[in-house]
Amino acid sequence: MPSTVFVRLRERATTQRNVTIYLAILVAVPLASAFNTAVGGAQGGFLLLMTLAVGVPSAYDGYWPAYDATWKAVAWILAACAVVTVEFIGLYLAGTDLLSLSPFVASIVAFLVVDFGNLAWLSVMRRR
Repeated sequence: MPSTVFVRLRERATTQRNVTIYLAILVAVPLASAFNTAVGGAQGGFLLLMTLAVGVPSAYDGYWPAYDATWKAVAWILAACAVVTVEFIGLYLAGTDLLSLSPFVASIVAFLVVDFGNLAWLSVMRRR
């Protein structure tokens, strides 16, 4: 018979909220590394990592209702990570290529627009 401490620890580790956090981190690390390798901007890779690993689970936890099945939450996190990655890379490239911003400034702008912009959009959608 397993100890009640281990049972409680396993139950806590497998809550829907924690699973979404683990998944976002698992998605964020390779994507940020690939971004860093492709673009060569360490600050952009770090801010993409923060957006995916912190911003996406926070948005799910704060603005989205918990699903009855964890697989739906997993699908939401994967879709949100895909959208956020496309937004971040698009804004970063637009900033560096079209606006001729430095990679440092372009990554900060992309981070702020994606993170706060998506939170504002979710807040507006929640009020409806």
